[in-house]
Amino acid sequence: MTRHPVTVAFVVMIVSAAALTGSLWGADASSWGAGPLATFAAGRWWTVVSALVIPDSPTDTVISVMLAMTVLAYAERLLGSRRVALQLAAVGIAGLVTGIGLHALAWTVTDLRPVVAAEVPVLDPTTAIAGVVMAASAYASTLWRRRVRLVGFAALALFALYAGDADSWYRVSAAVIGLAVGERLARGRERRTWHRSSTRETRTLLALLVAVVGSGPLVALISGGGRGPLSLVVDAYTQYDDELLERCNRVSAAVCDEQLALLMTRGLGPALLAVTPLILMLVAAWGLRLGRRAALILAVLTLVASAVIPLLSLVDGRLRITPWVDGSGAEYVLWAVATVAIPVTLAMVLFVARGRFPVRATRRAAATVTGVVGVAFLTCASTFFAIQALGRRSFDRDPSMLDLVLLTLRRFLPPSYTNPVGAATFPHHGPALFAYQWVGVVFWAVVIAALLWLFRRVQRPDAGDGRLYRELLERGSDTLGFLGTWAGNRHWYSDDRACAVAYRLVGDVALAIADPLAPQDRRGETLRSFSDFCVEHGWIPAFYSVHDDTVADLSALGWRHIPVGVETVMDLPGLTFAGKAWQKVRQPLVRAEREGYTAVWTHWHELTVTQASQVVAIDEEWVADRALPEMGFTLGSLAELNDRDVRLLLAVGPDGRIEAVTSWMPSWTAGSLTGWTLDFMRRRSDGPNGMMEFLIAKAALQLQDEGAAVLSLSGAPLAEAPDTPADEDPAPLRALLRWLADVLEPTYGFASLFRFKGKFRPRYRGLSLAYRDPLHLPAIGAAVGRAYLPDASRREIVALARTAWEGRR
Repeated sequence: MTRHPVTVAFVVMIVSAAALTGSLWGADASSWGAGPLATFAAGRWWTVVSALVIPDSPTDTVISVMLAMTVLAYAERLLGSRRVALQLAAVGIAGLVTGIGLHALAWTVTDLRPVVAAEVPVLDPTTAIAGVVMAASAYASTLWRRRVRLVGFAALALFALYAGDADSWYRVSAAVIGLAVGERLARGRERRTWHRSSTRETRTLLALLVAVVGSGPLVALISGGGRGPLSLVVDAYTQYDDELLERCNRVSAAVCDEQLALLMTRGLGPALLAVTPLILMLVAAWGLRLGRRAALILAVLTLVASAVIPLLSLVDGRLRITPWVDGSGAEYVLWAVATVAIPVTLAMVLFVARGRFPVRATRRAAATVTGVVGVAFLTCASTFFAIQALGRRSFDRDPSMLDLVLLTLRRFLPPSYTNPVGAATFPHHGPALFAYQWVGVVFWAVVIAALLWLFRRVQRPDAGDGRLYRELLERGSDTLGFLGTWAGNRHWYSDDRACAVAYRLVGDVALAIADPLAPQDRRGETLRSFSDFCVEHGWIPAFYSVHDDTVADLSALGWRHIPVGVETVMDLPGLTFAGKAWQKVRQPLVRAEREGYTAVWTHWHELTVTQASQVVAIDEEWVADRALPEMGFTLGSLAELNDRDVRLLLAVGPDGRIEAVTSWMPSWTAGSLTGWTLDFMRRRSDGPNGMMEFLIAKAALQLQDEGAAVLSLSGAPLAEAPDTPADEDPAPLRALLRWLADVLEPTYGFASLFRFKGKFRPRYRGLSLAYRDPLHLPAIGAAVGRAYLPDASRREIVALARTAWEGRR
């Protein structure tokens, strides 16, 4: 209560107002509502205030209170209590007055369906909440600013465009005004106006769009058919029942009997069949969030079908659109946008972003699902055909064999799209009617269950291959050897399976990662055999991030090399943080401990849901603040934390909030665990300083007690050791790498990170790129760039080039 006084006060006002006016008990409180007639025509100007605190029903009361206690409380934490109190009144009233004004203008100009009747007053406390939350989003972190705005406006647009009630449009008005107010208040703050999403966040946002498109017609159906500009899509699900009486009054009794027969074939089963495309899109949205390629295919096919089928039905007369009274023809345009343009556009977006959904099902699982769906269709179709043939007496006329075949095929598609024009035959009672209503539902239930099962059966790296590489790692590996276990890498093994090389195939370049796993006396043999293996397959071999001893062996084979980074290593035996030289590390360590921060060792699978969500949020915020994609290859991301051999060290505040997170990869010597390598480093942008120094120092002391000998702070790409002599005439590729390091520094901070690691007084180990033929360097350089930035678009590459050009100027 003390932290969110305005939120608590607003909740009390909502509940009290609902109780005093009786809306809390379901009584009519519309006399307190705002609208064009109630506010403007009747002159009840005070309704612009009462409408913002009085809910119109018990359900609206519960929703308003829940939103106030969650998103409004979040806004109060960002803006402060005084600003939230002021904006609840100012933005709320401004949004309501603007919405009423636009409502009145649209209503008086023409009979537009996007608005409800002006006589219906509005009572909606969520209008003010929407405006305040959008204003507060300007003060949120990059990640949450995007989430609040995209999710918020998606939800607001969903109700406005499909349900179309005045409440929805007033909330949109308040949200737009709140957004402008927030941007005005936050001017001068250092904020990135454009930011990218990680692959995971992009999947979530695209899944959200698919879910919105799938949920929109449902929202319109629930709201009684909807009056929004896109609610015309609901005609495909409701029109036969809605037009029944009107058609009976206009046509002969025979046609009226036909429509009554059609009504008899309606019910729960046909209703479920009618919304099957929407359910499929919701299923696809769930799979898209998980990166499933099968979900991408399902979404694209469903979206295209949902656009093509009603369009064909409109052309051949099966589907009709009732013209509006103004005769403008705008209803056809809006129907086309809602039913055709939006699904097709979204399908195209998904196709362009198909690289974000690489998780494929196994061949066996795909074959199983194909077989199950095929058998289900044949079983349902043949069973339905047999029941209809045996139950001919339940039809109003004797159906022909062709009638039964067509009837069978139509029962697997939404009925409003496929019912024939003119006289048609339908079962009236008995098993034939039951089968007619439910056969399509049963089939699609099997399909949906099979798809959900398919989403869980994904291709994984060969288990035996991965286990062998890990076994060789545990026999003996250098500090960076664990990088070879990451997803996307392949493994080459010697004939006796005692030596291994991890590599990433990019185009026709095989980039070997880190030093080979081989006894010292067999390293030269391993390097030569792997190189021969690549040549046999038509690939260009290259060794990336290898240490000096491997470079020496490759040099003996006639290879060349250039430095590409530096690894910083701490030797743990005898390590103390005493003395002036360690002051920059000791001070953050002592301060953090004094203020109640603790370092907690754990693994990803041991995190609670709350802890995992905090780690994800910290990572997403870090990614969102970069103008270029998150880098991979030798730089770990959140995906690499989910490994049972990887340890996490969290900086946890006295309030239980995670402030920073690091991950540590193991390394072995002669079968014994002797070292750990720092990989993942993230901290909150609004957290206290010194958290990384605190975590690394605590890790060094703890691992020293556990008997570890080496603590690697990992490699710094494109960095050079402090004692590296300056080249007066460096090789062209090395000069290019130095230039690239300067270009990427503002975005990724490699040099800053390298200087930070220097606080721990490490010893430096050079990392090199070894290549066999200088003519291969352009291809190798392009492969390294693509390996680090696999998701970079052409636009981002152009942005990088522009940054580089401006840097030269």
